[in-house]
Amino acid sequence: MKQLFLLDENLSPLLAEKMGKLGYNAKAVRNAILKGAEDTEIVKWAIKNKAVIITADLDFGELWYWNYYGEVGVVVLRVKAYNLESQYKVIKFLHDNDVLKKDIRNSLIVSTSNRYRIRQ
Repeated sequence: MKQLFLLDENLSPLLAEKMGKLGYNAKAVRNAILKGAEDTEIVKWAIKNKAVIITADLDFGELWYWNYYGEVGVVVLRVKAYNLESQYKVIKFLHDNDVLKKDIRNSLIVSTSNRYRIRQ
């Protein structure tokens, strides 16, 4: 079974489609009956469904560190512009470096389009 990625509302829902073309199982929050949900609700859904959260919201990194360390995976995309192209550029960088293919269910990853850090 492929790793499920849950894309936060601050990312384009079209990013899920582009990730699908790369071979990933990705779902947008707004398509997972979580539209408008609090961050903690999204984290709890991700834990229950063994999903890795992808977001541009640094608050998820803090939630992971202080409350959910080792329970959920979070990928924070550091983008200069909140458009689909910028978001996809970071995802493609992580894909090309095989980061998203690893077991990152309990990790925090912060990435730009040319560099990433992993905390496990």
